[in-house]
Amino acid sequence: MRSIFRFSVFSAGLLASSMLANAADLIPPPVVEVVPEVQTIAVGGWYLRGDIGYSHTSVDGVLYYQGSPTLTGSFEKHDVGGAWMLGGGIGYQVNDYFRVDWTVDHHFWADFDGSSARGVACGVSGTCNYRDTSELAVTTLLANAYLDLGNFSGFTPYVGAGIGGAVVHWADLQNTETCVAGDCTGSSGSSNHDGNGEWRFAYALHGGVSYDLTANMKLDAGYTFKHIEGGHMFNFEPGNTNDGQQGFDGDIKIHTVRAGIRWNFM
Repeated sequence: MRSIFRFSVFSAGLLASSMLANAADLIPPPVVEVVPEVQTIAVGGWYLRGDIGYSHTSVDGVLYYQGSPTLTGSFEKHDVGGAWMLGGGIGYQVNDYFRVDWTVDHHFWADFDGSSARGVACGVSGTCNYRDTSELAVTTLLANAYLDLGNFSGFTPYVGAGIGGAVVHWADLQNTETCVAGDCTGSSGSSNHDGNGEWRFAYALHGGVSYDLTANMKLDAGYTFKHIEGGHMFNFEPGNTNDGQQGFDGDIKIHTVRAGIRWNFM
């Protein structure tokens, strides 16, 4: 009787073990999700910036006194060539969408080629042209504010504006008289006029895009337009009975394509 009981218990245990094993086979194993590593881009805090660019400059006309401070004329021709630019600054990223910075940009010497008069009677019965050459360099100090328009796979387009001042420096202006027709005896020659340098009001408009190179470093490429008010350009030549300012440039406009690096302190 005991043997039958033991055999029954043993059989029940084997049956129960078999059922548990089959049940375990029906339950799927837990799924372990691998969380990808996320690169954190620094937002907020102070940053440094450095830029290099190439500028095209234009001048809204040149006025000058024709021999005396009462008779005025305007240059018939005035062109300014291109020049390189270097700049730097310090800024603060307020949040994901707003930042400010303070920048110093230097636009190197650009050639100025103009003509104060062409086809003017000179000499006995001649006609003369007057060519005026100089150089222009500009340094701007601006406070700027930007709107960052969102980060798209590391790219952040932005717009901005700045206000401040500019040091405008004109090199000496060389005026050359050239005979082009007739008898210009005693008329051809040249004169030198001292250039002027002074502070002027300036503002700027910015647009561009940055790219996240690392968590702390961004590549920045864009365009900047600067508007600088007109002012003094050159003086009367030495020996003239008049003294002081003779030439005045109109508003200066600078178009710059630039690229640089922004490095966040964080």
